Amino acid sequence: MNTIDMYQIAEKEHIDIVNYKWTNTKARIFELNNNYYIGLDDNQINTSIEEKEVLAEELGHYYYDATYKFDSDLNLIGKQEYRAKKWAYYALVPFENLKSAILKRN
Repeated sequence: MNTIDMYQIAEKEHIDIVNYKWTNTKARIFELNNNYYIGLDDNQINTSIEEKEVLAEELGHYYYDATYKFDSDLNLIGKQEYRAKKWAYYALVPFENLKSAILKRN
């Protein structure tokens, strides 16, 4: 998958992506009035690869229902971040591609 794929997935799910200046993160997904938005800080993202990875993680929050409130317990935040990253890994590196790469090394 590439960066455009991430935007197409968001569009398919009716998730608006907006530029928003964050102080301690590159992006954040949030729900407002039953709609989802990804606030992406373009100033903190340097490459299209990084943009793809950030979007994949935020989409992981959506797909794995791994959102949380800003003042959530750190334990919950860690669990939700893990779940979101798990989706991103699966989306960006499909199992068959990983398996094929491993077999080529042997």
